[in-house]
Amino acid sequence: MKKFWKRLAGVLTVLVIAATIPVKGMAAAVPTGDEAKTIEMPDGTVFDPVYYATYNPDVVGVLGCSRLALYKHYIEHGRAEGRVYHEQFTKQYAALDGSIITDVIMPEGTVQRSITDPVSGNTQQQVIAPQPLTFLSVVSTHYNTRIGRATNVQLASERIHNTVLQPGEEFSYSRQILPRTKANGYVMATVYQNRQHAQGIGGGICQVSSTTYAALLDAGIPVTERHAHSLPVSYIAPGRDATIASPSLDLRFVNVYDYPLCIQSFYANGNITVMMLAMK
Repeated sequence: MKKFWKRLAGVLTVLVIAATIPVKGMAAAVPTGDEAKTIEMPDGTVFDPVYYATYNPDVVGVLGCSRLALYKHYIEHGRAEGRVYHEQFTKQYAALDGSIITDVIMPEGTVQRSITDPVSGNTQQQVIAPQPLTFLSVVSTHYNTRIGRATNVQLASERIHNTVLQPGEEFSYSRQILPRTKANGYVMATVYQNRQHAQGIGGGICQVSSTTYAALLDAGIPVTERHAHSLPVSYIAPGRDATIASPSLDLRFVNVYDYPLCIQSFYANGNITVMMLAMK
């Protein structure tokens, strides 16, 4: 009997000690650092990977805590399942007719809209469902964040992010990222000139155009203009690159579909990622 009580006391001691140890499982699974950056969606709302990971631990258990993996899951599955992806917040603004619009954006993306007439003070209520989105493709390539071309890669990525093309509208990569000048933020980096390495303003932008071209290929979206590099590039397979040289070489395509297309581009931890989304 004494042995029984001693064993029981030992078990209870272990349980007490275990209960005092902080639970780090959830914290470790939540994206941190650069991976925790929010992602602006085509409709202007924000996907918060930390919030999504915290409130959807089953997804984290399968996919891990990559912000892009979580975002892809939300587009493909989470939205249809009504999963939450950001904290509730409110936006208020005036319409062209003077009406005051108050939008309460719910954690699952539903918008509860109140429209107040400025004269009568009467208010109408609306519930707006999240904007439809269909994932088409995603391509990532790696770049060195410690050299000057990283500035150009990131700048070009930011300038094509959330580009929405209506049916029949043309996308020009060269036009979208603006002229490669110091005034537009571009810096000197390695470029190809006459089949040789040289220094030029904007070196590195071709990595973003190449990643975009590869995403277009994987999505089955036809392009109207694309040019291969004069020399092999290390960041993507042959046949999937797209060089840019103003004003003669560009990457272009026309949205031939009857629904809008959205290009999204992100960079984190030395990776540039381009996604193609159908807004349907």
